Amino acid sequence: MPKISVIILTKNRAEKLGAALNSVGRQSLRDFEVVVVNDGSTDSTLEVIEKFKNSTIEKLKIINHEISQGITASRQEALQQSSGEYVAILDDDDEWVDPNKLKKQAEFLDKHPEVVLCGGGIKIAANSKYQAVRFRPQGDGQIRRTMLLRNNFFTSTVMFRRQAALAAGGFVSDAIDLGEDYDLWLRLGQRGKMANLPEVFTIYRQPDYNKERFAAFLRKQNTLVQQYRRQYPYFWLSRIILTVRMFFKGLKP
Repeated sequence: MPKISVIILTKNRAEKLGAALNSVGRQSLRDFEVVVVNDGSTDSTLEVIEKFKNSTIEKLKIINHEISQGITASRQEALQQSSGEYVAILDDDDEWVDPNKLKKQAEFLDKHPEVVLCGGGIKIAANSKYQAVRFRPQGDGQIRRTMLLRNNFFTSTVMFRRQAALAAGGFVSDAIDLGEDYDLWLRLGQRGKMANLPEVFTIYRQPDYNKERFAAFLRKQNTLVQQYRRQYPYFWLSRIILTVRMFFKGLKP
């Protein structure tokens, strides 16, 4: 059984996927497997993945969907097919900038068995340049206090305990098919402590959401805030902030 399972979900991003996979292949810790879900791509994505098999990445599992199953269902399938003690997620248009990323997080989780989820910082990429560096709160108390106000984890930086995630229900599908990561982090936070390491792990490319997609994201966040209002503080403040954001987007809360 590998120490870590790296999960990558991809669809029609052949031109960016290679950089993501290369960044995994450069990791100093080698005790990992990579589970890639090709969710109904119609470009050369599958060919890009297969180039890495038995070469840069020694243990590569490919799950190929002829018809797209969606983000959440694909993430859940990858989680169920993984076998590592820990799971790390990398989106197909991001890449890990720190070759010791997996090593640092695995060592941190080994030393802190009470922590179920940890992340790190990002460099935001735009127009082939890094515009800003972003971090989230580090300690469990800080994270927990503001968890309803925002997602305190950048998805392509996270590592979590696989058994804890499975026990929490994994990635849960719904009609919106967005915010599935935030939902899981909120449930994991009920099973143990959370942390962010004060280091930049990932080059992050911001999603280009259209108005309808962004509206759906806000509705999902609103649903999650109400769902977990008794588990995390500042429910009413979160509701006010979301209501204002939705108002300016012309949406009903």
